[in-house]
Amino acid sequence: MNTSSIRGGNTHLFIEGRRIELPYPIAKVLNFRGLVIVMIEPPPGVLFNRNVLAFTGAAEPAWQIEESPHGTERDKPYVGITRNDDDELIASNWNGVDYRLNPESGRLTVKAFQK
Repeated sequence: MNTSSIRGGNTHLFIEGRRIELPYPIAKVLNFRGLVIVMIEPPPGVLFNRNVLAFTGAAEPAWQIEESPHGTERDKPYVGITRNDDDELIASNWNGVDYRLNPESGRLTVKAFQK
């Protein structure tokens, strides 16, 4: 799967020509080790903390991120997904925690506290 076979629209994603409907607009798409990682952005006032999803190169769901275990607020969506210099998948939460994501399972481990 190459990056030219992945396209994102407002609330839909195309992988190898297959359309995937998402519940909210796409904020970022990242190709990582054969997976397509998508961060979606719920509208203001909507509680949706598991807003990072992974799909296989065949457009099949692989996993959905777990909710951040840190912070006392109810609303704590992820605000960034990146690949760092160590080739790790990182999800940043608005409450100041960067999590390392296991690409096979989507499980979180704390990478760094930013605040």
